[in-house]
Formats: sequence, C-alpha cells, structure tokens
Amino acid sequence: MHSIIFGGQLEDLGMEFDSSKISIRRSSGGHKIATFLRQQGYDVEVLDYVHRWSLDQLKKYIEPKVTDDFLFFGFGSTFFLNTPTVLELVKWLKERYPHIPLVAGSQNNSMKELEMDWYVYGYGENAILALIDHFKGGPEPIHANRMINCYVNYKSFPLDDLTVSYKDTDHITPREILLLEFARGCKFKCKFCSFPVLGVKGDYSRTAQSVYDEMLENYDKWGTEHYIVLDETFNDSSEKIEKFASVIEKLPFTPKMTAYIRADLITTRKRDWDNLIKMGITSHFYGVESMNHKSAKSIGKGMDSGRIKEGLLEVDEYFRSAGFYKGHISLIAGLPHETIDTLRDTGRWLSEYWNQNSYHMNVLMIKDLERHTETLNHNSEFDKNWFDYGYRREIIPIDNIDWSKSRNPYYKQLYDYVASTGYYLFWRNEHTNLQEVMRFCAEEFSEYQAKNLIDPFMYDKFFIDPSVKWSDFATEVHMERRTEHVLGHVDEYITKKLLG
Repeated sequence: MHSIIFGGQLEDLGMEFDSSKISIRRSSGGHKIATFLRQQGYDVEVLDYVHRWSLDQLKKYIEPKVTDDFLFFGFGSTFFLNTPTVLELVKWLKERYPHIPLVAGSQNNSMKELEMDWYVYGYGENAILALIDHFKGGPEPIHANRMINCYVNYKSFPLDDLTVSYKDTDHITPREILLLEFARGCKFKCKFCSFPVLGVKGDYSRTAQSVYDEMLENYDKWGTEHYIVLDETFNDSSEKIEKFASVIEKLPFTPKMTAYIRADLITTRKRDWDNLIKMGITSHFYGVESMNHKSAKSIGKGMDSGRIKEGLLEVDEYFRSAGFYKGHISLIAGLPHETIDTLRDTGRWLSEYWNQNSYHMNVLMIKDLERHTETLNHNSEFDKNWFDYGYRREIIPIDNIDWSKSRNPYYKQLYDYVASTGYYLFWRNEHTNLQEVMRFCAEEFSEYQAKNLIDPFMYDKFFIDPSVKWSDFATEVHMERRTEHVLGHVDEYITKKLLG
C-alpha cells in the first residue's frame, strides 16, 4: 500500500468536541485524491469518519497496511480537523512512523491546526503527484513554508474528468448520500464571496459521459441514488444543464439531488425547469443574500427583489406539482443599505410565504486583514475594501443580546469568536452595526423561523433510515432520532473497516 487518507466531517464543532455531531458525508477531497492516485497506479485507502474512531482502533487498522513502499499519510476535511482523536493520531504517527511524511489538504486555513510535514491548499491532484515525486527522491515542489498553493502552482482546474470511484472496502450503503462534482469554479464575482476560482469563462464543466459513468457505477455497485452537488453555482448555464440532463435521464433510475441554485437565474430561465426535474435536482439551496433590492444590487445580484419572491413561489409550485421540491433561502444580515426594518420585512415575508420550505440568515463577516495578514483563505471584495462600501471599525461593545431567545446556538458562538479572536472586524455602517444585526438574528429572526423546517443540507437521517421517504425530510418530524441513526451507520462502517 502507498497511502492512507483520513477524512471526515463534523456538522458543528461549537466550543468543544461532540461525537454526536459526526456527519455521514464522505470525505470528498480524500476520495477524489484517492481515485486520481489509483488512476496513476498507486494503492490508496480512504478512512472516513476519522473523528469517531478511537486511537486503538486506528492503530489496529493502520499497522498491517504500512509496508516498505508506503509513501505518506493524508488528512483532509472541510473544517474542524483538530479534534482530540486526530491530534492523538498525528502524535502517534510521528512517533511510530517518523520516516513517513504527513500531508494535509483543504480549501481553507483549518488544516494548519495540525502539525504536518506538507500542506496542500486547493484542488490538489497535480500537487500530490509533485509531492509523491519528491517523496521518491525528486525535487521539492514549489512551496512557501511547506505550503503548496494549488491556485497558483500545479493547478487542477478545470478538469474534464472529476470522477470519484469507491472501492468495496469503502462499504457504501444503498441509501447513503454521496457527493458529486460537475465543475470547478464559478462564473460570478459576488462581492462577499471569498472563493478563489471566480469569473471563469465558457463551459468549464466535466464531460457528460464521465458523470453518467460515475452515477451508473455507484448505482450498480451500491444502489446509490442520492447526491449533494458540490458546484458553487449549478445553474450558471442552460446549455450545461441540458448537456447533463440528456445523459442522466438515460440512467435506469431518477437521482435525488441537492444543489446550489442561483435564484435570479432559475426564476427567469424556465426552460431549465424540466431538465432539472429530469436530473432529480429538485432540492435547491438559494443564496439570495438579501430581499432588499439596493442591498442585493450592491453585491452583484441586481434582479428586483419582488421578481425574485414571485419567481421562487412559481418555482415552488411548478416543481412541487412535478413530484418533490425543497427550497432553502440563505440570507446575509448587514449588507450595504440593509436596515433592521428591511430585515424584519424579509422575516415577515418568509414566515408568511415560504413557511413550507426553509431559510437561514447569516451575519456579514468581514476579515480584519490589518490584524491578520497571514491567511490562506482568499479574501472577498468586502474583506479587502470594506471602507469603500461604507463600513467602519467599531470598538467591541458590551454584549447585551438576550441569547436565551435564540433557537440557533450558531449566533452566540459566532459572536464570541469575533469578540475574542479579532479575526473579523467589529463593523458599523450608516444603517446598523454587527451587534445590532446579531441581536436581530438571535432575538427576532428565530421567531420568524418555523420550528418544523430544516434546510436541505441537514437531511442525512433520510439517507440512512429506510422508514423516511424522499418527501419526508422537509420537516423535522423524522429528524428526532438523527444521532442514533448516524452513529449506528458510522459505527457499523468502523466495524467493517477493521474486519477488512
């Protein structure tokens, strides 16, 4: 064997580690790198749900697999790598195998929480090949303090084939959710967005045949029908949607998928609707950001907010009549021109007209680049030029928010993080400030949100509980035993993995 890649996600780390927050989503980066390396002739295993394993279980799994030709141990996750289990594992690997390098990969700073020999930032297929060449005696790849920036060197975007192929030893279950990547990059340049690959031109998506082959393989081998689409904006092009719909509808099943969908585009491009239904993309995540027209326009989303509201209601009606539909609206409190009154108007509209779906309000976070210049994460237009958009630095006020009214602990955790670390700016503008929008979200917006609604990225219990139907996950009715089902699924995986 040449490598083991450790992966796994947590839903929410909060202030301390909680094993009940394990996500059943597989390590998207780990399995992609493993698939790519296998195509180059390397023998690679992926170990999922690493945060749930005990150190003794990890030792039992690892030791028989480390042979003379072993090249590296890999670590990958979106966030929250530095859990107790992983920290113990890293320490043990350094003591037990000091000659084998440790490599972490991610799209953000989280990987630097681990003491690694090398770090790979971004899409890492070509970078890992350069590293392997170095491990086998070749020159060091281009790096800065052992950090390889794949958005600058060894670029792996776009790619014609983004296939992920799972092995029998991955123990995929029939109702499990898998992740699917159609393209890398985004053609838009929203001013709050810090994603590195923006403003891409033309059709940068993978081949339609490779998508068909991947989905058919997963269906034939594991019975997989359920996916989360990873693309930043799936419906950026009608031609792209048609390209993939034409092959996916030939599959012997209709997939069930969730994707990021741009609201202004789906409301105006009705020709996309039937193709999305054919593909099974009937669960949508809309980054609307603001329903105040001036605010939306200020970040690059210029469609009239009234048209957005009417259009989304029409989408809801059409997709629901065709079978199943779930729509989630994501908003940002604190954008230019937004006031507490306009936020209240948004909350009232959502509670009256969107209560059959779900919604969430984030808070505008602006990085304080004057105090924290060493960051891997790319910076948004707001991060770099916040003064030009009417924001000013404010002294952290006394916390007088009534957190007991908040149904979502996220707001309190975020507020404490901003106040304690200085990583983000405590801002104000002519209409409001960070504290006021935090108060609104915690004290008022919670009241607008219906208790029985969940967003489409929190339905993992559906995929492991056969009693829950595709139409059921729109409400919390079938989520109360989530922890039992998730941990049962994960523990069964660990048992199978140890047995070989």
